[in-house]
Amino acid sequence: MLAERVRNIAPSATLAIDAKAKQLKKEGKDVVIFGAGEPDFNTPENIKQAAIKAINNNFTRYTPVGGIPELKKAVADKLKRDSNIDYDVSEILVSCGGKHSLYNIAMAVLDKGDEAILPVP
Repeated sequence: MLAERVRNIAPSATLAIDAKAKQLKKEGKDVVIFGAGEPDFNTPENIKQAAIKAINNNFTRYTPVGGIPELKKAVADKLKRDSNIDYDVSEILVSCGGKHSLYNIAMAVLDKGDEAILPVP
């Protein structure tokens, strides 16, 4: 039997919106899908080739939780180049997604009985 907290999980509203939008698109409707945060284009060729190169070079192990230094530097460079924003690599954290990061933040700073206000977009 599953734990009570798992049994009480409601279906994901994000995934429900995504499924509905994909169904509308399949029906021929002109829809821009923002639900799941996935782009509406295939992975660019240069990214695919970089992934293949990484695998061929055995770059397949776990990396530091906040991202590898080279990636954090690339993020800092992009922010400077495209938005004229200066960040040091020590101020940059690379994660697997927004929801996961927000969950980790909440688990790190909130205790049972604390109040958190979550504004609706």
